[in-house]
Amino acid sequence: MYAVKKPVENPYLIRERDRKKARELLAFSVALIPPLCVLFWAMRANLETIQIGYQLGRLEKQREVLLEKRRQLEVERANAASLARTELIARASLGLGPARPDQIILVQGKALQPVPAPLPRVDQEPAGVSPSAGVPATGSPAAGSPATGSPAAGSPATGSPAAGSPAAVPATASTEEGF
Repeated sequence: MYAVKKPVENPYLIRERDRKKARELLAFSVALIPPLCVLFWAMRANLETIQIGYQLGRLEKQREVLLEKRRQLEVERANAASLARTELIARASLGLGPARPDQIILVQGKALQPVPAPLPRVDQEPAGVSPSAGVPATGSPAAGSPATGSPAAGSPATGSPAAGSPAAVPATASTEEGF
């Protein structure tokens, strides 16, 4: 019953616009825009703060996971670099052992020179004979040492590594006379 619309029976009735009310409505709308902008800006800032908080929580969890992984990797690196493990691998897998005196070469300047042989004991060897191969008891380089430039027996040209080759030089060879 309320939905029934009655047609206007007075065809001469003309509705005029109320200009004063239109101006009031326009002024009210314009006055309402700045507070609504501030309200929407505050809501947006609050939502961004909440999103940043969630993102910060996710990043903190990720940081903790990465720090734990870093600690584990540092422990693994320490275990892998431990001297006992390195020595075990060197002895077992690679067949390495302590360097013999004839394998040690001191690096002085730019020339490689064999280490002078230790003085033999009188009860073990005759005088003038060195226990190292090719090095006289005087300590001068042998004929075929890298200092003279001629190939020696056991040099790479013959197939087996020489005592002075880089493969036979231990890491502790340069620990004498301030090196």
